[in-house]
Amino acid sequence: MVYDTGQWQLAALDDTTQVGAARRLAARAAEFAGLTDVMAGRLGLVVVELATNLLKHATRGRLLLRADGQGEDAAVDVVAIDHGPGMDLGRCFDDGYSTSGTPGTGLGAVRRAATLFDAHSDARGSVLFARIGDTPGPRRGSIALALAGELDSGDGWQFIPTAQGWSAALSDGLGHGPGAAAATEVVLRTHGEHPEAPARCLQLAHERARATRGAACSIVVHDHEANALTHAGIGNVAASVIGLDDSRGFAGQSGTLGATCPAVREQRIDVSARSLVVLHSDGLSARWRLSDYPGLRTRHPQVIAGVLFRDAQRPRDDATVLVIET
Repeated sequence: MVYDTGQWQLAALDDTTQVGAARRLAARAAEFAGLTDVMAGRLGLVVVELATNLLKHATRGRLLLRADGQGEDAAVDVVAIDHGPGMDLGRCFDDGYSTSGTPGTGLGAVRRAATLFDAHSDARGSVLFARIGDTPGPRRGSIALALAGELDSGDGWQFIPTAQGWSAALSDGLGHGPGAAAATEVVLRTHGEHPEAPARCLQLAHERARATRGAACSIVVHDHEANALTHAGIGNVAASVIGLDDSRGFAGQSGTLGATCPAVREQRIDVSARSLVVLHSDGLSARWRLSDYPGLRTRHPQVIAGVLFRDAQRPRDDATVLVIET
């Protein structure tokens, strides 16, 4: 089964009238995912509380939603991202605590309503993550947004469970808009057919993408039994592994799928349990280090993805980051 999240939906929050718009966006996500009425109600509560909190307390707040899957294994993820001033999370989840004279039940209510909740906050800002519903497989998180003003993103990613573990691919079509999206669609369709053979997949995607403007792509395959990762990459999609005590980047190869592609090489490394695999397009700067964020390494991958997106995003391109725990 292929888990293809598509793009996140961004709720603009310039004034209080847009809280209702955010809730309507949540209702559409709940309908798409097939959530029960009870779960849809919980989602609505989470979205209203997080949107209201951003408007009251945050600087440059953004609320993002994504429906992941459909049916029994479906979920809707909500991520609130801001640029400060940060908060005392321990106190904010105590009912009755407020910095603005309100009843102070918002974030406590969010945590109770969510199937899964996690957060990180410091002086640079906060990222709050709530999931309604549940999805199988290892813990993972993403943020993916098209360039402002574009409906189609040239970035895309897939997560595919395999007999031995999982396979993940992140593709970045050249440029942005429909042409870039068409190139990424070809690459990800090929990945869906050959998820466990990264080099073969990219070589075949290169041939299939000749009629498109081309793309960059990184693929990482996890073998759970062997505690190993296999990577292949063409172009500037970054791939790295962050262990409990060290971090290392995978070496991609220069080229463009569909245009100029060398013979694709695979790299295999051993990996410890609970390592993090991070893939991102060049819509994010590569100048980030998790060690710059005390405590972030232990948070849910969705929170980590939100923090990296907030602080490393380049505003003039599609931007996607994917974080998976081994």
